[in-house]
Amino acid sequence: MSQESVELVLSLYGKAQRQDFDKPFDRIDEGVVWDMTGLGMPDLARVYRGHAGLQEFWAAWLDAWESFEFTRAEPEDLGDKQRNVGSGSGVPVDFHYFQAFSLRGGKVTASYMAETRAGALEAVGLRE
Repeated sequence: MSQESVELVLSLYGKAQRQDFDKPFDRIDEGVVWDMTGLGMPDLARVYRGHAGLQEFWAAWLDAWESFEFTRAEPEDLGDKQRNVGSGSGVPVDFHYFQAFSLRGGKVTASYMAETRAGALEAVGLRE
């Protein structure tokens, strides 16, 4: 994994934390595959395709939360943590998940989210 690839992915987390959902698309391939099937969230458990699909995912995700906060782990660490506050209930919810990215030509071509490290690795054809 090149340092440039690491920085690209980390910049996307930073933009999400700032709720800057327009600029990241210059670093995301138009044919991106955003796979949420491994995360165990039935309402979002599908594959979103292209910029329009990713925008649909973010709209659904943001609609559910009053606020969200990433506590990013370093690449190849134990996964990312996220604390969200429900928009209707105000109840804080902590998530722990793993996300694997595929990149080509300086752009994200795919993202796979899973509840386990093994699940995220398997999604990109790797094993622990």
